[in-house]
Amino acid sequence: MTTRQIIRIFRVLRLLSVVKAYHHYTVMQMSRELLGINNSWKDAEHLSDWMNALIPCKEFSPADFMHDNDEVTNEVLDNYDEFKKWMKIATSMGISEKTLTAFCKNVDNLQSVFRLKVLGHVYYPEWLMALFLYLNHAISKKDLQNAFVEFSFLSGKPKPANVAEFRKTIIEIENVIAQIACKQTNREEKK
Repeated sequence: MTTRQIIRIFRVLRLLSVVKAYHHYTVMQMSRELLGINNSWKDAEHLSDWMNALIPCKEFSPADFMHDNDEVTNEVLDNYDEFKKWMKIATSMGISEKTLTAFCKNVDNLQSVFRLKVLGHVYYPEWLMALFLYLNHAISKKDLQNAFVEFSFLSGKPKPANVAEFRKTIIEIENVIAQIACKQTNREEKK
């Protein structure tokens, strides 16, 4: 394996650790917010009707919008454990816990990397894993191309991913992490 290939693999693993950590961070935050919502059957019926009108290709029932606080609490804890696991991996890749946490908060508050916040944390982990496998010759180029799909929000059908947007977002993730790390270093030096 050449140095260039090793650098590419390292870059993909580093990005994968960031995106997976963000994914678990955002699911954890959404679940925490859900714990603060007391839902009634009437509210669930209203939301179900609204979603059925918005997305006619899928059938929603009021039960889909009811939640059990114990299950949601378990989901928060599971995602926290996964977040910490991926944070540890990111740390081994040269991204500090402080930097990664600041990045997650930054994206979650819509200050940067909007595409990651919207849907990227759903698709990007799978795409980055496919890219990692391809770089390690574990899958073919065709398998890599087949992994890069998105699903239509309205129809639910797969469509090819916008690779140019993915690439732009990846570069933005790297830039934001570098900016956050630089600001943190500058603050530490001023102390």
